[in-house]
Amino acid sequence: MSVAALTVSKPAHETSLGHQARKALATRERILQAVVELINESGFSGATSGQIARRAGITWGAVQHHFGTKDDILLAIIERSQQVYLDQLQSAQLAKGPLSQRIDHFVDAVWEHYRSDLYFAFSEIMRASRMSAIGPSLSAFSISEEQEKHIQIMASMFADYAIPSQRLKECFRFVHRFLAGFALDRIMEPSAPYETIHIKRLKDELLQLVSDKGSDTGDYHTTGGLK
Repeated sequence: MSVAALTVSKPAHETSLGHQARKALATRERILQAVVELINESGFSGATSGQIARRAGITWGAVQHHFGTKDDILLAIIERSQQVYLDQLQSAQLAKGPLSQRIDHFVDAVWEHYRSDLYFAFSEIMRASRMSAIGPSLSAFSISEEQEKHIQIMASMFADYAIPSQRLKECFRFVHRFLAGFALDRIMEPSAPYETIHIKRLKDELLQLVSDKGSDTGDYHTTGGLK
């Protein structure tokens, strides 16, 4: 993997900090980056305390100073993954143009998230936390709350198309189930064929789904007409 591919995107609020605050923030970013790299290289089990400290270039005591426990680091990666993803979806560009263009941009943004190293780390941490006692306590993280945030962003993205809420929720599930499986297939077979074709088919199916006025979820209209 390239260095660029392993970059952990940062939230867009890190400006006008003092020198010490910037230094502390940079150290925290190195720690998070180290964990993402280790999980991508060797799976969840590869992100041991010792390996994290070595990769970040500091002692484990220094790591604990910034995050507390290893579980706190893992939870920070989960939260970072979701925040970076939601920030991508809230790009003003995604809410412009005709419906087909918005769907193209939306699917591309979601797929960019699912194919990222940050998402792979997120998925490995979530699996580990459910399969055994190893992994973070997820009491501070709610999947349902994150899903609701996503649906609200989708509603805003297609605000001038009166898409019924049930239809929107179905679209949400459809896209994520498709791309989550696609991401897993890509992990198992990185050179798997038909990626471009299948992404195009997903976009076509999604456009058909939101444009189908004969669905049981109810009719809807757009202020400017379907385009």
